[in-house]
Amino acid sequence: MTETVDLYVIARLDDGDAAADLYSCEVYYDAHDGTFHGRTVASWWESVRLDSAAAGLDELDHAMSSAGYTRVGGWRKRVTASGAVRYFADATTGIEEL
Repeated sequence: MTETVDLYVIARLDDGDAAADLYSCEVYYDAHDGTFHGRTVASWWESVRLDSAAAGLDELDHAMSSAGYTRVGGWRKRVTASGAVRYFADATTGIEEL
């Protein structure tokens, strides 16, 4: 049996430091209409790093896919208070039940 794990992704494409940091999370849906209601981020899961100097979101998607992750929905671009650009997305992976 395979269990699906919901993940929250925070990606950075900084010069010399491109990676997707994945966090396990609990996803909540509205009990009445099934729409997405929110999530709680539980803990760091893994980082998928890129070695390429010309890293972009497409390359990051490919690296995540190669590592067994599936991005769910689009990337959301945000800028931190310090001016750093980060990209956020939801993802899933499957793990074998013990």
